[in-house]
Amino acid sequence: MLKLILKGIIIGIANIIPGVSGGTLAVILGIYDKLTEAIGNFPVVPMKKKIEYGKFLAQIGIGVVIGIVLFAKIIEFSVLNYPKITAGVFTVLILPSIPFIVKGENKKDGKNIIFFILGAIVASIFIYADYMYGDKSAAGDITTVLSMGYMIKLFLCGGVAAGAMIIPGISGSMLLLMLGEYYNVLGFINKFFTGLIHIGSFNSIGDIVSNLAIIELVVFGLGIIIGLVVIAKIINILLEKYRSSTLFFITGIIVVSILQIWMNACK
Repeated sequence: MLKLILKGIIIGIANIIPGVSGGTLAVILGIYDKLTEAIGNFPVVPMKKKIEYGKFLAQIGIGVVIGIVLFAKIIEFSVLNYPKITAGVFTVLILPSIPFIVKGENKKDGKNIIFFILGAIVASIFIYADYMYGDKSAAGDITTVLSMGYMIKLFLCGGVAAGAMIIPGISGSMLLLMLGEYYNVLGFINKFFTGLIHIGSFNSIGDIVSNLAIIELVVFGLGIIIGLVVIAKIINILLEKYRSSTLFFITGIIVVSILQIWMNACK
């Protein structure tokens, strides 16, 4: 159990660093096959198998949460105090992962090049939309109005990031960067757990909700759950049937997302 929790901590830390893939770490740690099997098949297996999968996923999940909570504060501190240095480190982490994603694929295939360009265009649209209409407030600012549109965006971001985390070589936190929500989610996590530590300073549940990002985290968490089960399943099907096209499309997104990192750092 402790060994699985420790592996979960490593995966959690990997998932919070843009450019580092939790899926890749799961492969290295020897639990990727069982992890994807448990997540993808959990809803349809008999109860006995559900219990087995549940125990395994719970142990990994506990470790992932510990890793994220411990590392989120460090990342937020570096982003707020040394944004350009942090952006440089993220860029250095991202660039070496790009050849790994398309390793063994035909890089001269015209169809793959087209899908790479399509991925780059999709990422550029998101970056432009974030630049023009994105929230320019500080990371994790709880005073931001909780509009239905923002809740839907958080839910979708959680789903997309969770689905990406399943694929080796793809960083879910990097996609959050591209979607403009990485720093906000970091802020929500830190404010939530800081509030739990100092929970005695709140007089009621209402105070906790109004002072913490619990609503945002719940919505984002629901997106993660749906993403792990549904989006990961869809991505796996696409990888089985259209592996090269899917990988080059994702690579196009990742390459352009580096621009988003520097735009955030230079705000």
